[in-house]
Amino acid sequence: MPVFVRNLHLEYLVTDGALDADVMASLYRTCKWRTAEGAWYGVAQLPGGIEMIFRAVREGDGMRVLGTDTHLSGRCLWNGIPFLNVTPPESDSLSAVVACTNIAQDGVFVTHLVNAGVRNDLSEGESLLMQMVAFPTVIESFTSRESYEQQYQADAKGSRFPVLLTDQRIFPLNFMLNHDPDIPEEQRNQRLADDVVLVCGPVLAVRHMQSGEDRKDTEFIVATVATQFGHLDVAFVGGMVTGTPVKTGNYLVFSGILSGDVALEGHECWA
Repeated sequence: MPVFVRNLHLEYLVTDGALDADVMASLYRTCKWRTAEGAWYGVAQLPGGIEMIFRAVREGDGMRVLGTDTHLSGRCLWNGIPFLNVTPPESDSLSAVVACTNIAQDGVFVTHLVNAGVRNDLSEGESLLMQMVAFPTVIESFTSRESYEQQYQADAKGSRFPVLLTDQRIFPLNFMLNHDPDIPEEQRNQRLADDVVLVCGPVLAVRHMQSGEDRKDTEFIVATVATQFGHLDVAFVGGMVTGTPVKTGNYLVFSGILSGDVALEGHECWA
């Protein structure tokens, strides 16, 4: 999963366009460790509920870090039923991207699984509890659903989104274009990233958080929106948003990536 520096206002961790090695080493030393089969997840807590998660495996007498995830703790819980593993082939063994449906089987979402290795019972068709957060890359705020529909219908070609989204739906457009059996193989664009989803829904709550201790320049926003799968926390900074300022009662439309933490309900596996 990408490290969402902008969404969480973590620029103070970056030097010359990359995560600062000394800062990351300092965070690594503060980690609380989760065990998985043949692997470890080191969780470093930052202000605002931010988690920096190091994916690591044993190497000799030490550990080798394979990669890093960012996640945001919260109370938005979904029950998803994985039905297809769409993890990119170049990913490390501790990463997972899955397509899921729900018990009603009336929708599909694609999400990265955080701490995936702690669930050795992860399999297709089994309900999986996950704590969810979204990291938008493109986000618009409207005063209402009606305002969103009116703007799209007035200038569909000029919209930042390819379709008019159904209220509170998660729409995995790229996944559908890549895997729809009705689309001939030669017409599929396999370069599309499966993990990018389109989301829209009413704003139920807004929180303003700080990602750095005593840093007034690190504010980020967490807006909770209603979706067909349950409530969803959406993390972003104000400068990413076009349209009206985000507040309770507004309507959000965005494209981005979902992150689901599966280390829940007895699967915390703390070392």
